[in-house]
Amino acid sequence: MAKVKDTPENLKICLQGNCDKCPSYPEGSGEGLYCARSKSKKPIERKGCNCPECPVWIDNGLSGMYYCIKGSAI
Repeated sequence: MAKVKDTPENLKICLQGNCDKCPSYPEGSGEGLYCARSKSKKPIERKGCNCPECPVWIDNGLSGMYYCIKGSAI
């Protein structure tokens, strides 16, 4: 598993239908790309996880979920 690159391209992919559409996403946070950055600064309630559907997750061979709660993939 490679470290996910924190790039504008990856953020755009993430925020177009993945993190922002996740049932656990904190409304109005403007955050995303948790797998590359860190966990959310907002409280998160587990309601489901879209990570496995994200092209960034797939392209980087990730296996974890809820990076918004746990923090970045290392």
